[in-house]
Amino acid sequence: QTRYLKAERQPARRRHRDDGPLLIIAGPGSGKTRVITHRIAYLVRVVGISPYRIAAVTFTNKAAREMRQRLVPLLGQAAEQLTTTTFHAFCANVLRREGEHIGLDRDFVIYDDADQMALVKRALIELELDPKRFPPRSILSGISSAKSELLGVEGLAHRSASYWDEIVVRAYERYEDLLRQCSAVDFDDLLLKTYQLFDRVPDVAQKYQERYVHFMVDEFQDTNVAQYAISRQMARHHLNICVVGDPDQSIYTWRNADIRNILSFQDDYPKAKLIALEENYRSTQTILDAARSLIASNTQRVEKDLWTRNGSGVPIVIAEGYNEEEEAQFVVREIQSLTRNQEAVLGDIAVMYRVNAQSRALEEACLRYGVPYQVVGGMKFYQRQEVKDIIAYLRLIANPDDDVSLNRVINLPTRGIGQRTLDHLARTARDAGTSQFAAIQALSGERVG
Repeated sequence: QTRYLKAERQPARRRHRDDGPLLIIAGPGSGKTRVITHRIAYLVRVVGISPYRIAAVTFTNKAAREMRQRLVPLLGQAAEQLTTTTFHAFCANVLRREGEHIGLDRDFVIYDDADQMALVKRALIELELDPKRFPPRSILSGISSAKSELLGVEGLAHRSASYWDEIVVRAYERYEDLLRQCSAVDFDDLLLKTYQLFDRVPDVAQKYQERYVHFMVDEFQDTNVAQYAISRQMARHHLNICVVGDPDQSIYTWRNADIRNILSFQDDYPKAKLIALEENYRSTQTILDAARSLIASNTQRVEKDLWTRNGSGVPIVIAEGYNEEEEAQFVVREIQSLTRNQEAVLGDIAVMYRVNAQSRALEEACLRYGVPYQVVGGMKFYQRQEVKDIIAYLRLIANPDDDVSLNRVINLPTRGIGQRTLDHLARTARDAGTSQFAAIQALSGERVG
């Protein structure tokens, strides 16, 4: 913590031959995580860069955790000084420390998807907009898309071209008002507000720009406009930005990932070096050839020639079932054949399906034929109702202005508070421009809690 908060100007350093922007196009199974971790170890142990001055950000908590685990054997205790985290966690840390510069309470709460949906529904009710005609999920998607492109309410309003866009702008404006009243941000805000902080407060931006001599981004094809903009802000002083990705593996466009980031990197950094990792350590040549023939028609990609030392392998089988039951029986028979012939054990076999609803037929077939299985996924611990209830109480204690948490627990356990009373409370708070908890305090004439 203390190391992170240092604000003094870092000593100047001499340029090294490995300095400068770097784009690594890493095909699937090419060992990109190993490349990133060993590059960090090289910078620390050979070039002499302090681990405190290196940041590596990625897309998921799992990827960040794996990166840290791989760095410990390479660097020992020095790995603790590295910043290895997700974009959202990096931005949350910055805003906790520096957010007051842009009017953000350092004790802000972070709303998850369910919280956001509750707030959008409330905004639509207050704007007297029919949720059947204007689905809250679609409205929230429009707001999220705008934030990921660094568009505030005014920016989105200038770009609106239809009646639907105008509705999204109105909901966006009220949604933002409600977030401020609740001292809350959503996940898109973590990125948007960090970008705004660095853009509006140069002294804060300079502190972080000078600190991080090297800034690395993993899974770069999954970044959105805001994430790439923050990366460019962070690399503005030293220009040592290293991005690793593959446009062929971009699967998060539904989360506003923008594949143009990786395609335009060399335009933004004309002196960038390009390295392609083309040897695949995971698959057979048959699989690589099939994948290449499928992806070759994509126009937005960087051409590469994947190869492997693993041999050609067995042919790919395409089987078509009459219905989902026949399809599931085929899969189970194939599993039984592989295990019976000792070509594989059950733990070596994975069955993937497009949507969770498709698991039913597969599970029933496994049960019918006595094939043990484990469904990976399902409801996460923090998504369980009782856990979310407890967390709502804790968040309300930490931040009484959190209306979403208040509405979740105000009748847990049951207190006989009806919907009419809750609607009156919401109107009172809206008219007063305060949180609902503050409205309760005002109505009761005393401090509550």
